[in-house]
Amino acid sequence: MSIKCIIIEDEKAAQEILVSFISRVEWLELLGVFDDALSGLEFIKKNDPDLIFLDIQIPGVSGIDFLKIVKRAPQIIITSAYSQYALEAFELDVRDYLMKPFSFERFLKAANKISPKPEPSQIYQISHPQESPNSFAFFNVSKKMVKVQFSDILFVESMREYVSINTGKEKIITKMGIGEIEKLLGAGYLRIHRSFIVNKEKITAFTAEEMFIDKLSLPIGPNYKRFIEIAFGKQPQA
Repeated sequence: MSIKCIIIEDEKAAQEILVSFISRVEWLELLGVFDDALSGLEFIKKNDPDLIFLDIQIPGVSGIDFLKIVKRAPQIIITSAYSQYALEAFELDVRDYLMKPFSFERFLKAANKISPKPEPSQIYQISHPQESPNSFAFFNVSKKMVKVQFSDILFVESMREYVSINTGKEKIITKMGIGEIEKLLGAGYLRIHRSFIVNKEKITAFTAEEMFIDKLSLPIGPNYKRFIEIAFGKQPQA
């Protein structure tokens, strides 16, 4: 199934790069390119794209304001030359934040976070009126479906074909790849290592090498330091 996307970007060179990158991914279908947010918003009202590649500094309404006012927004990947908006963007539930200039490999990594069916097949989610659709999930643990509130999670650790979900009170081990649960948890959770995802709300401190949840220390992988900079607007000092 293809993912229908649009571009909202006023720089012609940036538009051309995105169009070129999208054309190289067979499951991405480009519906349109727009120079300003208002034109893009009008298109969204009449169509139903799955994904928007959105610049921050665009004419009319800024990308951040666009995120605040659009109703039933598709999934968003920000493309920007400025890192200072990253934290606010992630708080508005964007799927990724691409810093210009970005490579095709980095673009593809962001695009791979998008799915028209984001729920992994082994997870069964239930929505109640008093709970948001993605506030919890049921995980298969020894043939029993165990409910986990996402807000209770401290961190997730990869164990090859399994992950260990750590809440501080218990560890829940379920058969799932760390990439699957990263997609499920969304923007409130930060990948800091190929084996670790942390709840951003639980982070108390970090250095160039370690992330801390109170006295608990988790390693920061060298390839993930950029995500720390994007999430918190600064690089941890060595």
